[in-house]
Amino acid sequence: MTRLLPCCTTALCFWAWLLLSVAPEAGATGAAPPASGAVAQPAPARPGPGQETTDNTSRQLQPTLNNLQRRLSGHTQPDTVRVNRLNALALALRTNAPGRSAQLFREALALATRLHYPLGRGNARFGLGYCYRDKSQYDSALFFTQKAYHDYTQLHDDYNRVRAEYGMARIYFEQGLYGQAMARSLSGLRLARSRHNQRGELFTLTQLGLTSTALGEYDQARHYLSQAGQLAQQLHDPIGSGHAYSALAELSQQQQRWAQAQRYYEQALVSYQPVYNAQGLLPTRIHLLAMAERQGHAQQALAGGRALLPQATTASETSRLHLILARAWLRLGKPDSAAYHGTLSLRTSQTRKLREISSAAAQVLAQATAQQKQFAEAYRYQQLASAYTDSLTGNATRRLAAALQFRAGQEREQSQRRELAQQQQLAHLRQQHQTIIWGGITLLITLVSGLGIWQYRRQQATREKELRARLAADLHNDVGTLLHQISEQSSLLQEGLADGEAQRRQLDQISESSRSAIRQLNDVVWSLDTKKDQLADLLDRLRDYAQEVLAPAGLAVSFAFPASQLTQPLASLLRRNLYLIYKESLRNVLHHAAEATAVTVSVQIVPGTPPQLALEVRDNSGGQAPQNGRRTDHGLRTIAARAEALGGLSYSGSTAEGFRVYVVVPLAGGWNVARRYYNA
Repeated sequence: MTRLLPCCTTALCFWAWLLLSVAPEAGATGAAPPASGAVAQPAPARPGPGQETTDNTSRQLQPTLNNLQRRLSGHTQPDTVRVNRLNALALALRTNAPGRSAQLFREALALATRLHYPLGRGNARFGLGYCYRDKSQYDSALFFTQKAYHDYTQLHDDYNRVRAEYGMARIYFEQGLYGQAMARSLSGLRLARSRHNQRGELFTLTQLGLTSTALGEYDQARHYLSQAGQLAQQLHDPIGSGHAYSALAELSQQQQRWAQAQRYYEQALVSYQPVYNAQGLLPTRIHLLAMAERQGHAQQALAGGRALLPQATTASETSRLHLILARAWLRLGKPDSAAYHGTLSLRTSQTRKLREISSAAAQVLAQATAQQKQFAEAYRYQQLASAYTDSLTGNATRRLAAALQFRAGQEREQSQRRELAQQQQLAHLRQQHQTIIWGGITLLITLVSGLGIWQYRRQQATREKELRARLAADLHNDVGTLLHQISEQSSLLQEGLADGEAQRRQLDQISESSRSAIRQLNDVVWSLDTKKDQLADLLDRLRDYAQEVLAPAGLAVSFAFPASQLTQPLASLLRRNLYLIYKESLRNVLHHAAEATAVTVSVQIVPGTPPQLALEVRDNSGGQAPQNGRRTDHGLRTIAARAEALGGLSYSGSTAEGFRVYVVVPLAGGWNVARRYYNA
């Protein structure tokens, strides 16, 4: 993201909201330039659009900084005025001199504490929280920001409380704690709207859009960012507009819409130019170069990257620019230059634990060294990239868990609000009726409500515990085996006993196992999606899986599905287990019916009390004797166990036409079924 630098005509309230800006990652400076003749280098590029405007802005800012310094030097008396001037100068120096800024904030904090001046103390703490967040020292950042929030709360200063809520949301977001980030952002949004604080509303809406993007909730992210963009236009706020455009660009980038992302970054650059200096605009320019390279404009990326590299001051900026240069050289068929810049990107990103950049740099190095026929190095870099990918995949799983946790928290919050509304109604009823009879009725209602709340919370806790157990079991059973296979295949590759062709086959096996693991994770997510709870959704899933596994095996498949009752709701566990039974049945056909040429799948609702759902899978293997112990296969026992856990039954055996698996289960299902299944 970007750092802000205020212009000299900005009002004092604008200075206060500068701390709400999104800062780039702090880090070490870039590596030294290459030795002469080491690699090919592009010619220096001309300054990009808006560069002269940026220089003019920087020159206009210097008088403001000088004036703040003179005002501070001219007031040496240790009072609240000096505290305010210390905080103002620290805020102005935050971008150009972060070390000096932190020193001034500490001086302001010490003086405000000695004077018992809570507002000055809160502003100094908030500034220190930003400084520590800028250096990725999140524990210290959260400590000072929470202390500032406490000071503002004691002062009933809701304007600054919104700032502190936003600051804590940013700290949580940068650590990947998206549930906490979302909660803080929503709290800040409610407070900003209740106090008609439109600038606070603008920044929290943008942060909500970024968090939703990170969680993969793209429609929700676009909704938040659309509101933020409209509000920025109403306020004529260039910084708010720039943040909204940058967040929309990040959303497009996550969806690999490179041209659209480039347009948003260009709009963000136009918005930022009146108030940012060259250093503040650098991250946006880097994003634009990355989008150009993604679209195949390698020469443009090389020229721009060479021009911007001397301006990079953080590990993130330096490593990203070297990565862009490495990719561009690779596109141009220059593996030596690509390897050089890829090495610098990897080395710099590793110093600050920037895993996404490190993973991308390792992948570029694997391709570059392979083109140089340095296959041992290519294999080493590919292993490193795989390790980073595994780590990032774990982060994605944690994000999903965070999203589920947050949704559960929202449901609890809504329930508590309903309970509070009920309690308020009861209080109003007690005021209207002061007789003993009504008092007794009120007491009885209160007791019943308390019992209901207690039982609800108990059931909610049980459901959450069983949901966690279910997620753990699904991930362990479905994904654990595939990950073990990947580990074993990787170990075989590492031993280096196979020739080149065998190694390529092993890499293909690893790739296929990885795709299977992703499919299994998608199955888990599908089973949890409450929007996919109808019979029609299950039937669509059955069709898709059959086409995916039977068509490559040369087996024709036909379906006999009901034309009505497609909106029949199905419990999550019922959908999940029927789908697993179905998958096991198809695997049984693939493994044990070599003579089969066609498979028939039928689903029907059997009327009765209670109504039941029947699933049948038949093949045309001709009723021959099963191979490999088909009737006693472990998969058939698993099918029977799942059907029994759902309160139903299963039948499997040979017929005159072929082999048949038939399962019938009651449509009713729920948490009692889940307990019976997991205890089985």
